[in-house]
This record gives sequence, C-alpha cells and structure tokens, in this order.
Amino acid sequence: MSGATEVKTRHDLDDDALGKYLLQHVPSLNLPIKSTKIGYGQSNPTYFVDDAESKRFILRKKPSGTIISPVAHQVDREYRVLKALGTVEGFPVPRVYCLCIDDLVIGTAFYVMEFIKGRIITDPDLATLPINERRAAWFSMISTLAWLHSIDPDSIGLEGFGKKTGFYTRHCNTFSRIEAQQAKVKDISTGKELGRAHPNFDEIVNYIRRNVPSDRTSIVHGDYKFDNVILHPTEPRVIAILDWELSTIGHPLMDAVYSVGPYWNRVSKVGISGGPVKARYDQGGEAYGPENQEKSGMPSMDELLNEYSRIVGWDPRKDRWEVAKIFHLMRGGTISHGIQARTISGQASSEFSHAYFENTKRSLEAALRMVREMKESEKTRSSL
Repeated sequence: MSGATEVKTRHDLDDDALGKYLLQHVPSLNLPIKSTKIGYGQSNPTYFVDDAESKRFILRKKPSGTIISPVAHQVDREYRVLKALGTVEGFPVPRVYCLCIDDLVIGTAFYVMEFIKGRIITDPDLATLPINERRAAWFSMISTLAWLHSIDPDSIGLEGFGKKTGFYTRHCNTFSRIEAQQAKVKDISTGKELGRAHPNFDEIVNYIRRNVPSDRTSIVHGDYKFDNVILHPTEPRVIAILDWELSTIGHPLMDAVYSVGPYWNRVSKVGISGGPVKARYDQGGEAYGPENQEKSGMPSMDELLNEYSRIVGWDPRKDRWEVAKIFHLMRGGTISHGIQARTISGQASSEFSHAYFENTKRSLEAALRMVREMKESEKTRSSL
C-alpha cells in the first residue's frame, strides 16, 4: 500500500515469533522479517512485513486489550471474505496466506495477505489524482461495487456470513446495544464514564426502525470509499479492495449510499450550533458541487448510480434512499463514539483519535436534522 505512513508505536510485534510462524505458512519467505506499523490504526492495526529479501506482505491483527464490542475487530471474518472473493476470477482483492487465531504468537489473532503496489487516494476530493483520471476512477470504483453486489455469496462459500433478511432493523438493534456499552466505558485516568454518543440517539434509531428499506441481500463491504481501494499505479482503475472488517451479508443500499457520500454528505460551512465546522475525512468539498463537477473532472452522482443500477439491475435511489443516509450518519457516529471509548480506555492511539471525537457529535447532529426534516415533511403531507 503506497503512501502509508510508517510509525513505530507501543503495538510493535515480536518479529522473531512472527517470523517462525510465517515461515510455515507463507511461500518463499526468508528470515529474518521486520514489521512496521502502518498509520495510527484506530481499528484493526495493520503492518508491513518485509522479509530478508525485501519481499513485502501485509498483516492485520486484532487490537490488544479487552474488546468493548464482541462484534468488532473480527479478523477471522476479514480473512474469510477475502479468501472467498479470491476464488472469483479477476475480482480485485489481495491474496490471503494464513489466519492465526493463537494469541501466543503475537498477542492477538491476525492474518497475512499480499502487498499490492498502487495508489491509495486519501482525499475524498481526489486532489492528488490528475483531473483527467477522476471520472474514470469514480466509474471503476462504482462498477467494482456493483460487481461485488452481483456475486451470490453462497456460490463462493459465504453461507452463514450474515443473515439475509431484516438488515436495517437488526443493525439498529446492534448499534443501540453497542452505543450503550460504549457509553459505560470509563476513562482510565479519571474513572468518568464516556456517556451517550448523542442525547437524541434513540430518536434517530427509532426513526430508522420505523422506515426501513425493503429486504435485499448481497455481500456488503461496509466501508467502501476511495481510501479503502488501491488504484493501479498509472491507470485510473481499482486493482484491490482493502479493509473488510465491517463486511457481512446485508443490504447493498448501505454500500451504495456510503460510496457516493462525498456527493451528498458534503462539508457544511456552518454547523448546527452556528459555528464553523471542519471536514470529516469522508466528506466531499466544493469539487462535488453541481456547478463544479465538470471542471473538477467529476461525474455526477446520478451518472454513477445509473451505472451501478445498470450492472446490478436495481436502483438504490428508489428504496428509502434518504433513510439509508440517516442510517449511514448514525452508524458513522456510533463507530466514532467507539473510537472515543477505546481511546479513553487506553486501547486506541490518542495521538490522532481526537479527530474522531468531533465526528461523533457532527454525524449524529446531521442525522437528527434529517430525521426532523423528514418528520416535518411527513406531517405537512398528512395535513394536505
């Protein structure tokens, strides 16, 4: 993964123990190995693993310490979906070599996959991508998502990877439970509980529960955006999809809404409180304004969703699209709340995780605003 920041942290691995294990499972590995943590890893810590002949691999591990939510950080699920998708000819995922669930090797479960050289675009505005490549890159990303959603999970051994009905209702229940668990986490320094993600969290979740989309099933990635794909080194096309931690069998609407987030979840100049706000890492800027798209090299959101619909044979815009946006914001806020919880309990890197603190409130306030706008609209229609 090119462009990643190498940082030595308290999560450094036992390279001797790891090397002895990998020697039995990774072909053509030569000892000794050297591991280097990539970035700051708020979720499943990720490492470069380089052997004595400079062959590079990628390791993803479960975080150290007590896991707040039993449904989070399941590296075995990441490994399973990558291995399954690797059987689909041409589908862009890294090859996986091994899964280790023995905590005695490096302290937690982990898996190792191939290193794929290419470009990872971390700016949602695609500022580092040449303007003449942006349109093609967007279409490659959306068509790859459509390909994923067109794969029958049972046909590649993903039976039981997730339930096929009631996705939004079940996940509302799951996120309600997780948020409550996170709220009770105590600061290791002060003993104070983190508290609710938002005082109106329940209102948001209850609105989604009452307005869930109709059932539809596919493999879903769960975090599908540009910084979780690798583009070819010189061509604007997707050659690998990364970070499958949140993948499951679920409703493709969730991925569809998330993938075009920079178009609809754009940076607000003024927040609900009236003050200026900073951009989230996944929010689009002025490049996505309808008046700026052509000169910025961007396709329109409708062009992308038309292409998605053509491939899949289903138009996500016609199935509770606005409710799915609210769910996206609620889900993102809850995940950021979890990073807050892991930080105050000493499990996440405190160097960067402060950036997520403001994301919790911002996401949930945006969701609440949409809920109340929709309620008002429904009230107006019923009175006519």
